[in-house]
Amino acid sequence: MNPIFNQILLHLYDSIDYGFSYRLKKGLWVSDYFDHWKKEIPLKKFQDGVRDLNKQKFIQKKENYDGSVIVSLTEKGMLRALNIDFRNLERKKEVWDGKWRILAFDIPEECRKGRNALRYRFKSAGFHELQKSLFVYPYDCQKEVMALVALFKLEKHTRFVLADFIDNESFLKSKFKLS
Repeated sequence: MNPIFNQILLHLYDSIDYGFSYRLKKGLWVSDYFDHWKKEIPLKKFQDGVRDLNKQKFIQKKENYDGSVIVSLTEKGMLRALNIDFRNLERKKEVWDGKWRILAFDIPEECRKGRNALRYRFKSAGFHELQKSLFVYPYDCQKEVMALVALFKLEKHTRFVLADFIDNESFLKSKFKLS
């Protein structure tokens, strides 16, 4: 996928309401949220990116009576943005705060697809599987994890834990290349 698509999806995902607006009669109005792009990305490329994302049903447009248009993520777009965000977790390089993020889940068989999707994304993002339904990660990932859990509607089956101590910490530190 085009890097501009990914940037637009991630910015929509990061925004509070998962969307932005513009006025049809004046051309694309890029909100303050996208202002930093004006120097990096030509407006035409941004417009093409929005158009193509709409065609692929990653975003939806809704025209208001005043001529403004609300652009927001669809569920498909939210999943794509979360996937991009999770892939970025694996490359996350920050100073470790000494805390472990643990995700535990007990998801029933009727939600197997969601359970498998969680496992797949955690493994692909570099989480370490302590047990079949217990994953650990050293860096802040609560926002990404909780958004994914909510997208698959698995909130009542999952728990997110922030821990100071794990008994096999030396193994985990070497696995994650922590000092």
